Amino acid sequence: MSSFRMQPRQGATSMRKRRLGRTGFEVSEISFGCGGTAGLMVRGSEHEQCAVIGNALERGINIFDTSPTYGGGHSEVNLGKTLKTLGASPIISTKIDIAPGDLDDLEGAIVRSVQRSQERLNRERLDILYLHSRVGRQRDLAGRVLSVDDILQPGGVADVMEGLKSRGIVGAIGFTGLGHTDSILDVIEADRFDLFQAYYNLINPSAVVPTVAAWRAQDYGEIISKASNRDVGVVGIRVLAAGALSESGELHRFAKSYSSLSRAEVDADRVKADAFRAFVPEGASMTRLALRFALSEPMIDTVLVGISERSHLDEAIAAAQAGPLELERLQQIAARFRELYEMA
Repeated sequence: MSSFRMQPRQGATSMRKRRLGRTGFEVSEISFGCGGTAGLMVRGSEHEQCAVIGNALERGINIFDTSPTYGGGHSEVNLGKTLKTLGASPIISTKIDIAPGDLDDLEGAIVRSVQRSQERLNRERLDILYLHSRVGRQRDLAGRVLSVDDILQPGGVADVMEGLKSRGIVGAIGFTGLGHTDSILDVIEADRFDLFQAYYNLINPSAVVPTVAAWRAQDYGEIISKASNRDVGVVGIRVLAAGALSESGELHRFAKSYSSLSRAEVDADRVKADAFRAFVPEGASMTRLALRFALSEPMIDTVLVGISERSHLDEAIAAAQAGPLELERLQQIAARFRELYEMA
């Protein structure tokens, strides 16, 4: 496998970097997603993984996102193995998920999860550790939901994660901003976390802009601006709305299959996306429009994109190279958004 070891290459892309809130990290505008939805780092071959990851590194991507839950740990194992083969040491973010029974020994459960991630990734120190459970008004561990109290109370998740950070086991701590909007905001305003992952895309930009009269999707209450004002780093997730903002409805051969509920949600979002296809620049794709839309928001520090193959990487990098959408196009998109939803 020595043929995959990183070699300097003339003319390699230099991707723009952004400051990731108060974490101290300077990160590429595109983050490489290693999840089961994309599937490369779960079901791809060793050759495919090395080729695509190696190309991403050469072209300036310096942050990779994984989790113990992606492929039952296979994503972490394969990412650690690939980076060792390539002789590379980029920024890695991984996660903890609180399962039924973990609250009986919360610190032990988190520490054990972190230790297993260290072993799989072959890292003594984890750059970024997220709480991946959703945030709600009430605990529902079967549904992967923690209450705000579970996170913020003395001895809660935030205390344990801060302890790992103070001991140098973790560089920065964050959480995934999915769940109940007011509860997510409570966690942000507690100032316990350095960064968070925020849902934001062309068909639901409510984490940045106010919603309108007939809005029926979740309203994320402009939480990105509220986090950014506190110097909390912002990672944009679901920027392609689980594939609804891509060109094709077909799943990649590596991708995890949708549940029937998820499939219905994606199909409904694809209908919403059709209203914005007129704004795709000539010669570009819906995917590139959606990525450039997310990259146009200066309060988002990096956009997380699930990568299944080289063509997905090429498209993400092309979007970053093209830069933010033109002001006129953004204004047209905003006007179309109001036109669709202002009439109750």
